[in-house]
Amino acid sequence: MKNLLTFFFILSSAFSLSAQHEETVFNKYGGVNLTGFWASSYNAMADFNDDYNLSNGGSITFEFNKDFLVGWTSYKSDITGSGQDIELTGNDLFLGYTYNSHKVIHPLFYLQGGSGKLKIEDVGSDRVFVVQPTIGAEVNITRWFRLGIDGGYRFFSGSNLSDISNSDLSSPTLGIRLKFGWSWGSHHQD
Repeated sequence: MKNLLTFFFILSSAFSLSAQHEETVFNKYGGVNLTGFWASSYNAMADFNDDYNLSNGGSITFEFNKDFLVGWTSYKSDITGSGQDIELTGNDLFLGYTYNSHKVIHPLFYLQGGSGKLKIEDVGSDRVFVVQPTIGAEVNITRWFRLGIDGGYRFFSGSNLSDISNSDLSSPTLGIRLKFGWSWGSHHQD
């Protein structure tokens, strides 16, 4: 009987100790907690001289506090509407906010920006700065798969090539995102 009581005492002590969590600078003063990791594929249409072109890319993001995303995105666009082949590639910082991400359908707000390389056949290449804010909605298909649709505007600056201007490249976008990963931790309470 004494061994049984000792066993239950040790077991209950272990559970009470595991229920306490370690205090860190982030969770004590800022409440910043890593709650997920996502990788996504992104396909978007962008307008160039009244011709829509496909942009393909992907991103890797870390989720904080269930709703905030910080990561990196990479993309490639082949633009053909000008009668010449134009290629845009880039690697950008990715910031996002998905309000009530635990709900089946929820809004999303994304901002990506960074340096890109613009290459025009028979003209040359140049470094450009690209910023693309988007707004849309996301559907939680499964716990590890989300489908999103968004629209935004892609802004360019820094193009010094004679055949094309920043305003020629800047355009509205419409995209579809397939997001795979996992979100852990407790969900928001309504």
